[in-house]
Amino acid sequence: MVFAPASLILTNCNLPIIWALYCKESLVLNFDNLTERLVEELKAAAMHFDLYRSIKASIPSHKKGINKSPNFWSLTLNAHLEATRCSLCKIYEQTNNNNLTLNSWLKEFKKHHCKQEFFETNEMDKFNRVPLVEGEIEQDIALVSLKDSLVNTLYTKHRNNEVAHISNKLVSRGESFWETYPLTVNDIEALILRSKTIVNKYTAHYNGVHYELLSIYQKDDFKYVVDSVEKFAI
Repeated sequence: MVFAPASLILTNCNLPIIWALYCKESLVLNFDNLTERLVEELKAAAMHFDLYRSIKASIPSHKKGINKSPNFWSLTLNAHLEATRCSLCKIYEQTNNNNLTLNSWLKEFKKHHCKQEFFETNEMDKFNRVPLVEGEIEQDIALVSLKDSLVNTLYTKHRNNEVAHISNKLVSRGESFWETYPLTVNDIEALILRSKTIVNKYTAHYNGVHYELLSIYQKDDFKYVVDSVEKFAI
């Protein structure tokens, strides 16, 4: 007769323990995957916003070509701005911790990946790492929550009233949404920079990686298009 090893024998006594260990293990998410996907969304916001500003800035010097197809260029500018706003709304989402957001990413780092050594000096400090201080993570969580006025405007006003939904009340009153709840170019730039700074602060400790959001290979590729349109405009 062959007996199973004692470690493999399941009993009514140890089943709850095994189940609890399994549940605990399953709750620890793959932080590398979370980081890569969050950075992907940050890059999308940054690239669309960079194209929006670059194309808009090129209009005065390319009026002849752009005026040949104003509807196309107007829709292109609007599409890049809306894509930026949509990505930022995902990044600063507030409704559910089961969604990947900057807020949930920080809480995941704090709960499962924050170590005491991150608060101590290190030879990597000569590069892009700065020792954390007590309470810093909590301050950064507040910066990406509704406690921050800029995030509040983006989320409760733009996301809830125009991006994810269209507000009956605002439409009924005939309000100009952007005038009532302004989100300026500087505001959008600040939200993108804030998210980049926060992610890089903690990845510097977690795996030593620093992320740039704009590629030097695509930054000026729009110039070929506007220059060509201007050159061949009749």
